[in-house]
Order: sequence, then C-alpha cells, then structure tokens
Amino acid sequence: MVPRRDGARAQARRRRAAPADCGALNGGSMRRAVLLGLVVAACGPTTFVPPPPSPTRVYGASEVDELPEIVLTPPSHYPAGGSDGVVLVRLVIDSAGNPEPATLVVVQGSDSVTSAAARALVLKTLFRPARVRGHVVQVSVDIPVEFAAEAVPPVTLHVSGDVYGEAAVQERPHLTSSATLAYPAALLLSHVPGRVVVQAVVDTTGRVEEGSVRVLQSSDARFNQAAEDYVKAARFTAGRIAGRGVRVLVELPVEFKLPTRD
Repeated sequence: MVPRRDGARAQARRRRAAPADCGALNGGSMRRAVLLGLVVAACGPTTFVPPPPSPTRVYGASEVDELPEIVLTPPSHYPAGGSDGVVLVRLVIDSAGNPEPATLVVVQGSDSVTSAAARALVLKTLFRPARVRGHVVQVSVDIPVEFAAEAVPPVTLHVSGDVYGEAAVQERPHLTSSATLAYPAALLLSHVPGRVVVQAVVDTTGRVEEGSVRVLQSSDARFNQAAEDYVKAARFTAGRIAGRGVRVLVELPVEFKLPTRD
C-alpha cells in the first residue's frame, strides 16, 4: 500500500497561506521610506548660488556693485603752458586697483599739455578696486581730470559716477526749494511731534536721485513716508569740487512741529 501524502500537502498549503513576518515587512518598508526621502531631498529645490565673477572679464562701470575709489594720488601741479578745462581719461582699473597703461585713452582734452599731464596723473593714482558680489574685478571707467589755475588744488580728478560725502566737497548742497511738509493727520490730532533723519544722494543738477532715499533715524515710523516724500521733492544747489558739480550723499533732518497758538 502506498502511504497517503495528504498530510504533507496540507502542511505546504498552510505554510503558503501563513502571513508574512511583520518584522521583515516593516524593515523593508522603513528602508524604502528612507531611500525615498533621500531621493526627494536630493531632487528638491535648492538655493541658487551664482558663480564668482570671471577674473579675466572687464566689467563696465554700470555692471559693478562698487565702483573703484581713489585711495592715493601723487602731488600734482598746474602744467606750464596748460589751459583750464577737463580732460576725460578712459582706462581699465585691474582687480588690484592699479591702472592698466595699455588701456588708457584720452576721450576728451583741451590741449596736448593738459592731456599729457592728465595721463601721467591717472597712471600714478592708486585705486580701491571695483567689486561684484563682494569679489574684486577689473572695470573700465571714465576719469575726468579738471585743471583750474585759480582753484585750490589746481588739479582734481574723480571716477565718473562716484558719490562724495559732505565733508569731501568744497561746496555742499544747499536746500533751495521744497514742497509743503505733510503732517500725518492721526499724529497731528494726537499732538505727537516727530523728527526723521533721511539720507539721500543729490545729483549734479540738485535733484534727489530716485532710489537713494532711506530713513536713518525716526522718532515714530508713522512719520517716515511723509519725510521721504518731502525730501524727494526738495531741490538743492549742486555740491561742487573745484567748481565742478558732483554727486553728494547728504543727511537731512525733517522736523514735524506742532502748530502753536498766537
């Protein structure tokens, strides 16, 4: 007689039907979840960091965040046989702040004597280099060199587009006209006085440059907008160095005074 195998087959069926090991399933699920998280993190949005500026590129003056600044100029004298006027020199300032002689051209000059003197002066001037995103770069700039025999000093130069502090100019901007200062109604009704100090750049025409106005100090932030509007509408005499108009960074206190009864 052949022995029955029903018992063995039944045991096999029971093993196939038995639930999987929960620990094994949970472990596999955890590993898949961790891997999925790593993939999502790797593919998710990241902050874009722009590459550093090219050390070989020559930037235009309008492309840099900080223009070169004059650090040191040699002693200069009015050239014998020269004439009053402005010589405009264009050249590249390298990333160390040195003028590159091979790039220098005289764009505008009154005569050969003052043009030669301007070239020599600019090439001996030391600059703080221009910057883009905090990195020093090469930049092409225009440098007006002004000759005025009766001025003190008789020869001056600057980087076109730069801004001077009030202490650095010979003639500071002076307020010539302004709009009526608008006192915020809520503060006026509450009898709240105020004072706001506003900073702005006055250009060579005596107007406040758009985008240069900002509040430095304020007794109450509710006065700020009225103070900014007042400064934007103001007109000034231009700041000057050796008679030449320059851009000047000024600080203007704006007082909000309560009306008094007579």
